[in-house]
Amino acid sequence: MFKIEAHTIRYYEQEGLLPFVERDQGGRRVFNEGDLSWLDLITCLRIMNISIADLRKIVELTQEGDWTIQARKEIILGTQS
Repeated sequence: MFKIEAHTIRYYEQEGLLPFVERDQGGRRVFNEGDLSWLDLITCLRIMNISIADLRKIVELTQEGDWTIQARKEIILGTQS
């Protein structure tokens, strides 16, 4: 769907960028619509040259809730300077 290599998805998962993705009984990732949207966002942010470290911070802030939206926005805009 996004033309992302399997090794890239494994790398993102290893780096903590896909903490939401569940697995089936066989250990295979099961992506729901929200997971696919998140993967699309990661892809877009990587195109914008957002670092893995900044992406990891965005993931952490996202897990904390909507009150962190401004902090996430600042990370994204800060990388454009």
